[in-house]
Amino acid sequence: MDSLHFSTGPGTQIKFVSLGMVVLDKICFPNGKTLFDVPGGSGLYSTLGARIAATGTTETEEIGSVILAGRDFPASLQGVLRDWGLSLLFKMDPSRLSTRGLLQYKRPNFTGRPDFSLHNPSPPANPADLKGDPNLLRSTAFHFLASPQDLRKFVSSLMSLRAADGVLAQPLMVWEPAPASCTPENRDLQTCAAKLVDVYSPNHTEFLAIFEAPSTTAAAAAAIAPKTLGFDCSAIERHALRLVDRGVGPHGTGVVVIRSGEHGCLVASRSYPARWFPAFYDSNSPKVVDVTGAGNAFLGAFTVMLATAADLTEATITSSVVASLAIEQIGLPRKGISNDKTETWNGIDISSRIDEYRAKLAGVGGPVKGEKFRI
Repeated sequence: MDSLHFSTGPGTQIKFVSLGMVVLDKICFPNGKTLFDVPGGSGLYSTLGARIAATGTTETEEIGSVILAGRDFPASLQGVLRDWGLSLLFKMDPSRLSTRGLLQYKRPNFTGRPDFSLHNPSPPANPADLKGDPNLLRSTAFHFLASPQDLRKFVSSLMSLRAADGVLAQPLMVWEPAPASCTPENRDLQTCAAKLVDVYSPNHTEFLAIFEAPSTTAAAAAAIAPKTLGFDCSAIERHALRLVDRGVGPHGTGVVVIRSGEHGCLVASRSYPARWFPAFYDSNSPKVVDVTGAGNAFLGAFTVMLATAADLTEATITSSVVASLAIEQIGLPRKGISNDKTETWNGIDISSRIDEYRAKLAGVGGPVKGEKFRI
């Protein structure tokens, strides 16, 4: 396997690494139109979120990424990632093809869930992959997409590798449960694994499928959850607060973040009263094109903001804005430079959109002052 390094300088203090997947999607539309090699995957979109959140506040090379790629990985996508100025570790395996997804939309305008299947699947990046770049291994924050069982292995491996490298500091760890593991039979595993990380964040459908769906087999739960578990604000709050009471993180003082799409998100910890934040866009906004990857981008931004500013309100504000940029097009938003040399995404100065979101929060009586995160 060949390793290629870009942007990582000696001694760079990395502030974010995602141990997720990069997937090349084929998207099929009801009218027969098909798009190929559309970048996707939790690892890519969480890295995107961290990179956008870093605009104007963090050196871009402090956002790290490890990419496990096959021989057909597009050079154009590699170029896009290099243009973002990340600290990149590409691990190219010429013996296999890159992981690919197939999304088939049956209704126009992206309404309804698409049929999804994964092809040429490879395991997501894991801590052992970071041994090729000590700077990435020493990151101050990590994002995981994993089942409870895999999370335990990843956390143990990560801490062992860091200790062997002389890094004793505890990193900030954010866990996005793998959707397939969000079933009633995994309730105890989910609750126990949440004690290993600082932030636990499923989306609202996954969360309710774990704690609200009737106890049954995994297959049955997966079949009934999308049909029977709609958006229920009170149920989400009830189960989130119970989980907070049981304790998230090694000291029980971690955070529960329930990402709820057009309904916004719920943030709660023992020191932070449960608060709902609205989505930047209303559900009927014509600016919403494709919500794929928005939740991953939110968490990438949330992770890097929490690691740098330790402020739950500010992290959620920035992350909500970042998620809005991920859904304005199919695929990745465009990075650019304005006439006054300010970095833009989709032609937007992120600081101006953050101001717009603050105004929206004030209009609905939401929180506008920060609250420090304590673990």
